[in-house]
Amino acid sequence: MSSSRLRPALRLLPLAAAALLVAGCTSGPLYGAKGIDPATGARSSALVALKGRVSMPTAQTRTSQVFRNAMLYALNGAEPARAPLYDLRYTVTSTDQVSSLEAGTGAPSASLYRMTVDFDLVRLSDGRSLVKGQRFALVPYDRTQQLFAAERAVIDARDQAGKAVAERVLTVVAPALQREAASPAPAATPAK
Repeated sequence: MSSSRLRPALRLLPLAAAALLVAGCTSGPLYGAKGIDPATGARSSALVALKGRVSMPTAQTRTSQVFRNAMLYALNGAEPARAPLYDLRYTVTSTDQVSSLEAGTGAPSASLYRMTVDFDLVRLSDGRSLVKGQRFALVPYDRTQQLFAAERAVIDARDQAGKAVAERVLTVVAPALQREAASPAPAATPAK
């Protein structure tokens, strides 16, 4: 085969490769538009109907509350959970570990704040677990010998870790909710 016959095929090769790469992309914004409603012409999303339909148990500690607030805002926005369809159950643990000491005094100068969340997204109609797992966030912060500044640094690290771990949990929970929104939940079977 001559090289003149191969040139047109070689020009199309990068386009074919790009088309294959784009075809595999399935991620998108949580509440982003998925299509256009033919009746109204408005953009629609499968998850808009689920906004405000995910509940979470009340937090028992301030650390848990930081995660809960960030997660509820990501899932429901400013809407309170009303007639929830799903429950996101969670357990939050945290540790504060000294990572550096001052030379000479031995006083802590830097620490790592780690927040770990075990979660389970449960469909309330049948009690089925849709997705469960564990995510964590690690936030470094500076310590000082000034009591107020040191306490404020821990609070800021906790707040930052709570938001970061909520984003990581959302990356797992959102696709499960999108699958649920795309396919209706099975009807509960009556007990015999």
